[in-house]
Amino acid sequence: MTCGVPQGSVLGPVLFLLYAAGVINLVEECGFCAHAYADDLQVYQHVSPAQSSELLEQMANCISRVEAWMASNRLRLIPAKTEVIWLRSSRRLAQCPADPLIMPGSSIQPVSCVCDLGVVVDQDLSLASHVSHVTSVCFFHLRKLRLVRCSLTIDTAHALVPALIHSRLDYCNGVFAGLPAGLFNHLQSVLRASAQLVLGLPGRAPVMSAIRDKLHWLSYPQRVTFKLCLTTYKCLHGLAPPYLTRFCTPLSTVAGSTHLRSADQHKLFVIHTSTSTFGSRAFSSSSPLSWNGLPPQLRDPAITISIFRQSLKTHLFNNNSD
Repeated sequence: MTCGVPQGSVLGPVLFLLYAAGVINLVEECGFCAHAYADDLQVYQHVSPAQSSELLEQMANCISRVEAWMASNRLRLIPAKTEVIWLRSSRRLAQCPADPLIMPGSSIQPVSCVCDLGVVVDQDLSLASHVSHVTSVCFFHLRKLRLVRCSLTIDTAHALVPALIHSRLDYCNGVFAGLPAGLFNHLQSVLRASAQLVLGLPGRAPVMSAIRDKLHWLSYPQRVTFKLCLTTYKCLHGLAPPYLTRFCTPLSTVAGSTHLRSADQHKLFVIHTSTSTFGSRAFSSSSPLSWNGLPPQLRDPAITISIFRQSLKTHLFNNNSD
């Protein structure tokens, strides 16, 4: 670049974060939690169904204060890009209010799904909408690649598929931890179709052994395990954000667990979850469980990240099944 700054902001990404840092404190003063990424801001809170109407009023007041803060700092809150969603289990569907969120000059109706940094989050947290979106985009690119496959070598096709397909399958795939087998099968079908394209096999040809032996690709559930374990390694070695690191607690530092044999094996503390549907899928539970399932040599804190990645992939290959 010869002039200007990235991302279109007159401040640039780093200076913009410093400039807008005050809005996080404002949201927390209103009693809400916030996650921010560049100019995307998520405000959230949890209540019982009986308090949902009160929460809407508090949220409207919070957004009004944020809008006033932004106006005083020469920023603008765009109502058209503001979305509201209730996250709950399917049995609590009728208990969630359908009332809109009233903002100055506009009202926002709750939606059934939102796109948060490329991940489609539906209101029952099933991630079925995101799986459908990922598979449809991947198959779109696979159809385009089939049109030119006859002009490509195997090596070229093998390079294009990870760039166009695997990059989409692996993006934020840690959120798929604990996903039902039916949804995993949809994602696995993309890998099978990709392998058939690279190897030039017909549509109904068995390809799972070729995925492992020729292409050296992990199956999709194992790709999720790989991401969780790698993220856990980064958390334990100070390479991950604090909001993830705090969920990776070695058993050797937990009171009452230091005498356990597992504490000497570099295992992590697994928190108790009150729900079997959502609790075990959270990073605070899925990450320690995946880490504790690794062999002791992979949990050794002395190994480097490059050796860990290579050894982890070998371990998952050895435990792969057709």
